[in-house]
Amino acid sequence: MNQAAERPARSPGRLDRSLDTAILEATLAGVAEHGYDRLSMDDIASRAGVGKAAIYRRWSSKAVVVADAIAHWRRRHGPVEPPDTGSLHGDIEALVAAVPDFDAADISTIQVIVGVATAAMHNPVLAAALDDLVLSTPRHVVRAVLDHAVARGEIPAGRDLSLIPDVALGLNVLRVMTGRPIDRVYVRRVLEDVILPLAGAASP
Repeated sequence: MNQAAERPARSPGRLDRSLDTAILEATLAGVAEHGYDRLSMDDIASRAGVGKAAIYRRWSSKAVVVADAIAHWRRRHGPVEPPDTGSLHGDIEALVAAVPDFDAADISTIQVIVGVATAAMHNPVLAAALDDLVLSTPRHVVRAVLDHAVARGEIPAGRDLSLIPDVALGLNVLRVMTGRPIDRVYVRRVLEDVILPLAGAASP
């Protein structure tokens, strides 16, 4: 599937970018109330106070706007660029420090995200959009930290690190599905007790 085709080409200078946030937040609110399957573009437009055409000029389908709404929420609640402190230990500390203090509204949003992920099991377009817009960021952050450590000699060269970011993501999904928080203590345990040994690095 051509994921790029799912995201319409945007026309710089023609769109009122100030509407983007309103549309994305309206989308999250709509998913929270109705669930992914019952959510309609009409409902998103009504909540955002825009016409449907304004949505379709930015996103090609409900699947893509929902995925981008989750990515919008994710950008406010976690690192979007990998740390590069000069040491693996420093990068781990930076990742742990970046874990937000989730409030009740955030927990509700996480539950919504789990519901959307469940819907994606039966919707290839939604699954591709989530992978492209949501999962790619934490996957990139973890892989970049490991690659920096390889370049510094802290992780042996030649190891296959390709699946390790997905291990971290999978553990996070399991944590959320069982109703437990992704807090700093948990993130540190995942990084130091699971990710680093898998990568062949010594835990701090």
